[in-house]
Amino acid sequence: MKKFILLCQRELNINLRHISNLLINVFFYIMGASIFMIALGSDPELLSKIGHAIIWTIILFTIILSSENFFLPDFLDGSIKELKVTGFSYEIIILSKLFIMWVFLIIPILFVTPFLSLMMQLDTTEIKILAISIFLGSPTLLLISSSMVLISIQSKNNKILLILLALPLYLPILIFGVGCIELFRELISPLQNFFILIAIFLITLPITIFTGKLAIKEIHR
Repeated sequence: MKKFILLCQRELNINLRHISNLLINVFFYIMGASIFMIALGSDPELLSKIGHAIIWTIILFTIILSSENFFLPDFLDGSIKELKVTGFSYEIIILSKLFIMWVFLIIPILFVTPFLSLMMQLDTTEIKILAISIFLGSPTLLLISSSMVLISIQSKNNKILLILLALPLYLPILIFGVGCIELFRELISPLQNFFILIAIFLITLPITIFTGKLAIKEIHR
């Protein structure tokens, strides 16, 4: 636990020095949602019907396009290898990066989401359900994206390959995440979808750590 905290502090300091990345991610999220709203026009009924799906879609692409920023610099300067030599396991390294990724990517998104949701004509209860679904589903999005980054990090067309590999794997999260609002509108409790999102995370976490460990070992071989 002490090593995990030390690595989290290290990651936190690194990302605070590059706070512009956080601002860019939030700006991309807001602009992406705004472009969708402008394209759909001023029809409040249409925005209310698909607004939550738009938000999930923009979150997906925000995570895909920003994930490699949390891994690539440490591979380029050899920091991952140095951390391993100094006694940190690959598992702890990966977990610390994932946690800080969630802090720097998802927490700002959760703060901004209620304002965007209001602009998309979602009511208060729907906003709460959307926020809970993002809170529960976003860790799995980060896990999948991180796995794809580690697997494709040596590819010259890294981002393109990452998107192609990751998109099919995101579908269950998008389906159950968007479905939370749909269930509520049909007067059905969204709890079942919440539990499914938690279950997917618990399944994906060990797989991500295992594949990430193998990918790092292969890169450093």
